[in-house]
Amino acid sequence: MQWGAELQWNSKSQILMSEDSQVKQRAIQTRVFETTDKIKIMRVTVAAMQDLFFDIDVLDEDLGVVSGKKMFHENPNDPWPDHPTYYAYETDNLIIFNLTNFRTWGPFKYRNDLIRMTVTVRPKEKTRLLVRASVQYDIRAVQDPEMYQKFFKTLEQSLFLSAQSE
Repeated sequence: MQWGAELQWNSKSQILMSEDSQVKQRAIQTRVFETTDKIKIMRVTVAAMQDLFFDIDVLDEDLGVVSGKKMFHENPNDPWPDHPTYYAYETDNLIIFNLTNFRTWGPFKYRNDLIRMTVTVRPKEKTRLLVRASVQYDIRAVQDPEMYQKFFKTLEQSLFLSAQSE
């Protein structure tokens, strides 16, 4: 019986668990855009993440960071998504009190239903911006390129639509 995700004490253990090379993973996670308008890229990043059903938690224009989360239910027979306390939580507070018992884990099934995406935007040379997306699912880095391709395709579409509306 498994009691949740494997413990990771630091970023080195996360890297060592990776099946792909870090260079290959960075290539999947990164795109370069021919613009210097950081605010515009961040706005379309938020729009793209929302189009992919992420709730935005962090937006820091100075650091160039956008982070969000969404629930993913892989098992349709899982009873927890119907539980009334399932969605009622704050990201930083996973303690739930109810009349019958005290749970420090909540109905969250060891967080194996949460996808977190963090996108950083930073300058690259004088005329371009580098956008890097990092996705975690079940406390592990997502290595499948499909998720990143979908995000960047949505981002490029949002950027195109933003340029058309100006």
